[in-house]
Order: sequence, then structure tokens, then C-alpha cells
Amino acid sequence: MYKKIISLNVLLIPLAAIIGWTLSKASLIGKVGIHVLHREYMFLNSWWKGALFVWGVWVVLEIIQYLFWKKYRQNINLAVQATCIILSVLGLFYTYLDFRTFSHGLLGERFHIGGYLFWIGWCIISIYFIKLPNDKIVNKESQTSPTKESDFYSK
Repeated sequence: MYKKIISLNVLLIPLAAIIGWTLSKASLIGKVGIHVLHREYMFLNSWWKGALFVWGVWVVLEIIQYLFWKKYRQNINLAVQATCIILSVLGLFYTYLDFRTFSHGLLGERFHIGGYLFWIGWCIISIYFIKLPNDKIVNKESQTSPTKESDFYSK
């Protein structure tokens, strides 16, 4: 199981690096705005800090979705993952609408691409947990006591 999670992160870490790079490539007006008005986003000027932040958020989402995958049956897991996909698509759409306003439009297209890729990365995590087989199928026959006398002695 852990090898499969590592393989997911092998895909997500380069994607986070790309996102960090694109978020660091804000336009000159955007960088000035970050430096003067929104100093809490100064970490986005460094590509590796942005990439580390994005990957950290994805790891938290992975842990939460893994706990749902591990604890619940496949149909509940599918509903949770579908909800996460819907939320990420809504986030992608809201990000698109937000970047079309004047102030965020000044950040530049490369910065916008980084925002869009973040939501796509969350979709990838959710699709991964949908495709991951879950062995949490409850079998009522295995939970009952043995019915044959030979079953008592075979153990």
C-alpha cells in the first residue's frame, strides 16, 4: 500500500514544482502588489517555497482521503472521492472567475496556470483513491460461527 502512495507522490512532487515555478512568475505589477499590499504571500516569490506549500496541502488532503479510503466501504469511499472531485472542479471554476477580475488579472497568465494546476492535482488525488482497490468488503459468512463440526477442529 505504501508503495502505491509513494508512486502517487512521485507524480505530485514534479507537479508541485511546476506549480511553484508558475506561481513565482507573477507579473511585475503582481509582484509589487504582493510585496506592498499582501506580504503574507511573499513565499510565492520563491518557487521552492510555493512548491513545498502546495505539496504540503496535497499531503494533508491525501492523508484525509486515505483515512476515508481505509475506514469505509467502497461505495462510501466513492461518494467521498466524488465529492472531492466536485469540490476541486468548483474550486477550479471559482479560481478562473476570480482571476478574471481586474486585480487578480494583473498577476499574469503563468500565475493563473499555477492556480489551475493546484485544483487539477487534487482531482488526481481523488481519482487515484477511486482507482485504488479497497478490500473493506464485509462478508457476513466469514463473521458467523462455524456451522460444521469439522470446522471447529480444523483451526
